[in-house]
Amino acid sequence: MCNILHIEQSSFFSKLVEKNVEEKGHNYINVKDFHEAREVLESQNICLIISSLYVKDGNIEDFVREVNNKFDIPIFVVTSEDMSDTRKDLINLGISEYILKKDLEDEIRKYLDNVFREDEYMNNLQEASIAIVEDNNFFIELERTILENRKICNVDYYEDGKSLIESGKKYDIYLIDIILKNEFGKDLIRKIRRNNIDSSIIAVTALDNNKALSKILDSGADDFITKPIDEELFIAKLKSNIRVYNLQKKLNELKKN
Repeated sequence: MCNILHIEQSSFFSKLVEKNVEEKGHNYINVKDFHEAREVLESQNICLIISSLYVKDGNIEDFVREVNNKFDIPIFVVTSEDMSDTRKDLINLGISEYILKKDLEDEIRKYLDNVFREDEYMNNLQEASIAIVEDNNFFIELERTILENRKICNVDYYEDGKSLIESGKKYDIYLIDIILKNEFGKDLIRKIRRNNIDSSIIAVTALDNNKALSKILDSGADDFITKPIDEELFIAKLKSNIRVYNLQKKLNELKKN
């Protein structure tokens, strides 16, 4: 069950959101201003914030910045006005959705349905076998910390591609650093792909040249993560790839049957 925090002064819209949240089996919390919202955020585990664009005790931009600096919580901003400049600015600040009030009911239902899918993707990641090829201790520890914090522990670490190949093991997901000592990650990706047609291979690289990145994808990588690693994007990429990987597995199983 999720706690949904709704910052809204209108009793009509509060009741509308409350009805949809409770129908999905989640807990609805309504506050009238940002001060009350901060108190709730400090005392309860919130999985979604829905906020009116206009709140009497502050501006939404400052609130979004504050939340994003302290928490990892999706924020929906709701308004009756379709203002493209405001929408662009808020999305750049890190909100998840900018919703018109006329679409509020449908969007809330869609989000709550998707909560279970997100949980499923994380469960799939926790069950997947993962190989990481990285020769920089800093990045090894960074990736280990990010994964272990989310209880993703079925991970083997290799400092070079030779060790991975000689292990003879096959994995669901491979994270391959492109610039390795005495090796080029692109060549390693080709070797892995030859023997692991359906595995998900993600290149990890500090390269930012579009031509170089396109060649990495052409070598057999499904995706790439750029350094320095952003934690949220790192996990989002893994979720996206495990979703596609599991879908492909199901399709292959259907073909066999």
